[in-house]
Amino acid sequence: DLIVDQTIEKVSFCAPDRNFDRAFSYICRDGTTRRWICHCFMAVKDTGERLSHAVGCAFAACLERKQKREKECGVTATFDASRTTFTREGSFRVTTATEQAEREEILRQMPDAK
Repeated sequence: DLIVDQTIEKVSFCAPDRNFDRAFSYICRDGTTRRWICHCFMAVKDTGERLSHAVGCAFAACLERKQKREKECGVTATFDASRTTFTREGSFRVTTATEQAEREEILRQMPDAK
């Protein structure tokens, strides 16, 4: 069963608990409210150390995939500190070969128009 279903943006901490062998936690920034939240879990069958390692590896893999996707798709995000908002430019939608060719043709013609 799903325990937590939310968008998280930055994970700053993921570790087992020092006092409880089966507990682990992580601190992350909520993608919707932009607040930092600490999530704590108590393992049923495994140790908190093993689970925190697995969750930490999953977070690292997700971050790597996100950064690769952003680089390939040309997606950028800017943060406006005065309004505390992010603005995303670009799209994660995969373009077809035809769309890519049309886009390249338009870009080739742009210097001619100047």
